[in-house]
Amino acid sequence: MRDTIKFHATGCRHLLVALLASIAMPLLSGSAYAQGSYFDPSLGVGDAIIRSDVFVGDKQGRVTATEGLFTRQMSGWLSGGAEVLKGEVVHVGRGCNADTYLANPAGKIALIERGACTFVEKISRASSSGAIGAIVYNNVRTPPDFEENLIRMGPANPGQVPIPGFFVARSTGLTLAATPVTVKIQAASFRALKDGVTALLSSGILNRQQAGSLKDIISAASNAANGGDFATAVSLITQFQANILSLRNAGVLPLPDWQGLNDAANIIAQRLQPPFTTASV
Repeated sequence: MRDTIKFHATGCRHLLVALLASIAMPLLSGSAYAQGSYFDPSLGVGDAIIRSDVFVGDKQGRVTATEGLFTRQMSGWLSGGAEVLKGEVVHVGRGCNADTYLANPAGKIALIERGACTFVEKISRASSSGAIGAIVYNNVRTPPDFEENLIRMGPANPGQVPIPGFFVARSTGLTLAATPVTVKIQAASFRALKDGVTALLSSGILNRQQAGSLKDIISAASNAANGGDFATAVSLITQFQANILSLRNAGVLPLPDWQGLNDAANIIAQRLQPPFTTASV
């Protein structure tokens, strides 16, 4: 499967490199929209965040991304303490088996252009070539705005390829290809969700009681998941979502902040269910 659900990348036209990763579903339509995202209070929503060492602390140094469904998963409870992947990015070209690599990705993160072959072929080759991760960027699309759309790379078979894989907008890929850079990719996780609540407390949007209650639920869900009780973990995430919706309806949480937290919770909840809890990732 080459194409999956699309959504428009936020902030990808700026200087680069922090990603938010996502999950892949079959292509349903040509419309662009977000479904399930990791929350970064200084950036927005997505599945995972990639920050560059070049632009540390700069919003323009971060962009949204989606996470492959067949790659080693960095999102959800599997991330434990908010797993981080760090590495130098090298552009290898289109990356199909029939193509000549433009650079050696061994020990690095392979940057690959979309097109001509499946995502599985591209990232499998990167893995067999020694890459520690892969970033696929969009190719030329019609109309041009579609080049900034993110898709969710399938099929849904977590761990099929043993390295993490992400998809980014074309503008992001072109910037990465032109700029030697080391990136840090932080996955969605219970820890990251809790950090989002802490940021809302620090900004004064939530008070201590509100933030404390939400963090208690997140901690309980994390403990349940780590103990293998995924049903309880999902139930607690549902409770978390109900609580933040109440805060939204009461005018406490602004819409973007509620949306970010809710989308992040959706990502985690999805990865607390098969095939993610039944695969060796």
